[in-house]
Amino acid sequence: MRGRDRKERRWGERRARRMAPRTWVIMAGAVLGFVVLLAVLIASLGDGEVGSGGRYPNVGDHWHAEFSVVLCGETQPDFPVSSGEVHTHGDGVIHIHPATSAYAGLNANLARFFAGTGSRLTNDSFELPSGEKYTDGDLCPDEQPGQMFLRVNGITMTDIASYVARDGDVLELGFETQ
Repeated sequence: MRGRDRKERRWGERRARRMAPRTWVIMAGAVLGFVVLLAVLIASLGDGEVGSGGRYPNVGDHWHAEFSVVLCGETQPDFPVSSGEVHTHGDGVIHIHPATSAYAGLNANLARFFAGTGSRLTNDSFELPSGEKYTDGDLCPDEQPGQMFLRVNGITMTDIASYVARDGDVLELGFETQ
């Protein structure tokens, strides 16, 4: 029996050695399959910057978003004409047509638009081209404290300054009592 045990043990060792490369190939295939699946998933979600109509504007795109400002219930006049790659023609529309990467993608945000009009925008304050300034907590004419808001297509957004308007958006930025 002793010889037979030794023979079976040697046979088992040989079989294990032969299976090791096969196991390696299977494991490598599984890892490669996972990587490919992950890449496909990421590509399908995308960064939104591939082609016109993505999440963010690319160099060469020309997007438009309606834009209005409402202060304590009163709609303000349109911003005056401004220049740059994110600008307005004084028509209540933000024109986004990046010619450089400095104004494409996440760089085409509302803070960049405001800066191009000679204004300033943060998440809790803004200054209009006229020089009027509004900060969360300032009082409206009814003596009630106000707070900034941004509504995009009727939905209130929280990260105001870094919001990037999409083609066809309707934006309402304002300051109102709570």
